[in-house]
Amino acid sequence: MKKLVFNLCVFFLAGVPVMAQNASVNRVPAVVINAFQQQFPKARQVEWDRKQDGTYEAEFNVGLIGRDQTAVISPEGKVLVHEEEIASSSLPEAVKNQIKVQFGGYRTEEAKKISTGHAVAYEVELENRKGDLKVRFNADGKILKERMD
Repeated sequence: MKKLVFNLCVFFLAGVPVMAQNASVNRVPAVVINAFQQQFPKARQVEWDRKQDGTYEAEFNVGLIGRDQTAVISPEGKVLVHEEEIASSSLPEAVKNQIKVQFGGYRTEEAKKISTGHAVAYEVELENRKGDLKVRFNADGKILKERMD
């Protein structure tokens, strides 16, 4: 058992430098990196991507067992969108109730909180034997978008 734990530790520690940041971080403007670091000071395992529209996307985790997060930042350093994976139990009651009413035969697979400026939405992946659905709700439980996945 000790050998297994030791091997797992070695495997994990050997991979940490690789996961730290994507090499393309050198191409990200300092204003974007500074804005990101101010907004998310505890971000770990950051991977940067430049989008076709000129914005920058950072995928990252916060904390030891952090949930996946994504931030889209303008070239001027403004955080445009922040997506954060959340537990389904953290969804607003109105969203949970709407899921029960509209999608009673489905099981919640994954949930995200999406902040765009001052607006907050929740995207939920639902699944059952017939297929998977992605549904976006506002905080009041109103369905904003629904599609088969």
